[in-house]
Amino acid sequence: MTVALSDHSRKTPAIPPDKRLLIDEEELAELLGVSKPTARAWVADGHLHPVELPGSIRRNLYRLTDVEAWVASRGVRP
Repeated sequence: MTVALSDHSRKTPAIPPDKRLLIDEEELAELLGVSKPTARAWVADGHLHPVELPGSIRRNLYRLTDVEAWVASRGVRP
């Protein structure tokens, strides 16, 4: 029996930030309409929380739904 392997050489189209489940720090700042240092300050102040990722992944990612809920709770639209 032959098993076909997926072709990893094909590039998948980029998913727009508003359709992703997780966004990175740069996308967070862009979505909120602030600079990255301001977004980092809000995270440091406990307003937003990065997702805890398993292992040694050292990248802050944020749930889009959490960010949208936080924005809605403030009564502001980015």
